[in-house]
Amino acid sequence: MVKQAEVISLPENAEHHDHDYHQLVFGLDGNTEFNIAGDAQPLTTGRGCLLPCATDHAFWGMGKNHIVVINLPTFSNDQHQQRRIEQLFRQSQYISCSSDLQILITALSREMRYNPNDKLLQTACSNTVICALQRHMEMLDRQPLPRWQGGINMDMIDNYIDLNIERRINVAELAGLVYLSSSQFYERFRMQAGTTPQQYVLKRRLDGVLQALKQGHESLAQIASRFGFSNQSALTRAFTAYFNISPARYRKDWQQPEDQ
Repeated sequence: MVKQAEVISLPENAEHHDHDYHQLVFGLDGNTEFNIAGDAQPLTTGRGCLLPCATDHAFWGMGKNHIVVINLPTFSNDQHQQRRIEQLFRQSQYISCSSDLQILITALSREMRYNPNDKLLQTACSNTVICALQRHMEMLDRQPLPRWQGGINMDMIDNYIDLNIERRINVAELAGLVYLSSSQFYERFRMQAGTTPQQYVLKRRLDGVLQALKQGHESLAQIASRFGFSNQSALTRAFTAYFNISPARYRKDWQQPEDQ
């Protein structure tokens, strides 16, 4: 039976499905990614998505990760709840959480973890998130879009990534470098760089891996650790998906001319 609210981890192997109920998903920690109708975006801390029923979506995680999942019926006997659900789930979309909303979701997630089978708690958490999210969305609708006020200093971003490339780097950290909120930074970064911050960080990691494969004889496990991948398998999957060749094969092909 599907739980109304729970904290789960996503597998590293991509899966996809749809379901006959609405779903809210919020990132808690670690790296996860969703793909809705060809639009793949990360769900890290402070990011979430709305999935109306019958919305086909793919999802996967990279290493240790946790997300909050809220499952909601398409019809409720409670008219107030039904009205809120209808307003929220008009279409699928990704959302950036305010700091207050993220704090609330984090606090509720602790209760879900401590009491995973408490149905009353699941209902309470679900209703609380619905109310808070609706208020958050209404506030966004009333706010004008922030005016563009100059570009992000990419040299500063690159230097920070390189200095911390061995560990997970979240959007909030990068946003703090340029004195923006996570949501403002995310949108401005996409406009300027043409990609999401998480995808940009991943590309910088993989470019570093590429150079390491050319220049040295470290093991793949050592390279994975040095460039922030949870293990050798995670590195191999990411590298192969991006460059269309495995790191082991790339190293062999690169070194082969020298051996002949």
